[in-house]
Amino acid sequence: MRTKFLLTAVCIFCSTYSFAEELFDVVVVGGGAAGLAAAVSAAENGSKVILLEKGLRVGGNAYFSGGYYNAVDPELQKKAGIQDSEELFVKQMLESGAGKNDPEIVKTMVKEALPTLNWLKSKGLKFQEGITESFGGEWRRSFKPISPDGQGYIQVLLNDALKRNVEIRTSAAVQEITRDNKGKVRQVRYLDKKNNKQTVEARKGIILAAGGFGANLELVGEISPDLGTLGTDNFVKNTGEVMLSAQKIGAKLVNLEEIECLPGAREEGATRSRLHGDTSRFILIDAKGKRFIREDASRSQIRDAVLRLPKKMAFILVDSEGLRSYSKLVQRDTIRSIEAGDVIMGDTLEEIAEKMNIPAESLKRTVTAYNESVVNQIDPLGKDPKKLVYSLKTPPFYIGFAPMAIHNTLGGLAIDTRARVLDERGSPIPGLYAAGEITGLTHGANRLGGNGLTEALTFGRLASKNCSQND
Repeated sequence: MRTKFLLTAVCIFCSTYSFAEELFDVVVVGGGAAGLAAAVSAAENGSKVILLEKGLRVGGNAYFSGGYYNAVDPELQKKAGIQDSEELFVKQMLESGAGKNDPEIVKTMVKEALPTLNWLKSKGLKFQEGITESFGGEWRRSFKPISPDGQGYIQVLLNDALKRNVEIRTSAAVQEITRDNKGKVRQVRYLDKKNNKQTVEARKGIILAAGGFGANLELVGEISPDLGTLGTDNFVKNTGEVMLSAQKIGAKLVNLEEIECLPGAREEGATRSRLHGDTSRFILIDAKGKRFIREDASRSQIRDAVLRLPKKMAFILVDSEGLRSYSKLVQRDTIRSIEAGDVIMGDTLEEIAEKMNIPAESLKRTVTAYNESVVNQIDPLGKDPKKLVYSLKTPPFYIGFAPMAIHNTLGGLAIDTRARVLDERGSPIPGLYAAGEITGLTHGANRLGGNGLTEALTFGRLASKNCSQND
């Protein structure tokens, strides 16, 4: 697919290369989880590193993420009674990806997930006890920090980067990537906070970790018209210019049409309901008070099912025990959503049904039937018995609006297992690496919940390892 945003041809040597005043070993573009992991790892390997971040601060989408990190940890999972393996993880990712993800890249991520988790722990990131499953994760292999959501990853890596003298420049909007007369990527040109043009040069290589394009709804609409009218929960700076700059010098783009959605804020709402954290704790219902899909379906399946509903609106229902099981941050945000009218609280199902204009008898029948499914371990919609754990019976009850919003983009730059960016012929572009959401071959048609941070952090480390070896 080609749109008015995407180039129909590339101009590999369209910019004049000249030596920059500032020379670093490694230039990292983007200050989210992938970029910070790349910068820290490159500095660990002895490289002089600069990180350029378009926003006013580092963090990107990772800062606002749920914080779930997927990895196979045989020792801890066995203690928790969880049967898992790297082979199963790979199989689930490939099945979920519907043939659109690269098997070798998937295997690489899965293999590097546990070493990267241990690397994070070695830097002081503390994780909660127990292993859980993220929304859309399809298996209990998610680890979650004690710190709220994704903030812990960013703070730990930022502190380590500063300790290792990584140069971090915010409000640095990359405009152009250039190659020298031998075809190697050498320079990044950006606008600083005063809107002055600046150029930095990389002796070893450039790592692109600038995130996806989920905040660029015009581009989303050009690629997938049905999704362009939705809202977005993306970091506002995730607009795709760095990806397109890489395409301009020959990089191949893949799977751009694969765009993931999660429950977001309604158009007239002030907040986003965040009641969908644990698939065993909530049910999804429609405006008639009926369940319409199993809650542990893939994210793409849930997206499509919600978009088929009248007004493209679903609702999420939890009880008080379910809400108390969520993080303090989610509980705080739920209180704010109640104050804004985006979540309704009631002592009875009849009360919340009346406030939401949902048929009360239908809602009561739905909850009764679901609770019976928990007891009988059989769900008519096919929910995994392992997720049929908690009945919805403890008041007060909470119900939130759940329209779909753009959560992340699964397509982007084609890379190989060494995180090298590939051109249209499938050959690595010398000196150019990429990690995280800016890439497009890890997830395919669907991203398992908890895999976003895993992808960003593992490939951020991998990119820097390979980049730092160049001279």
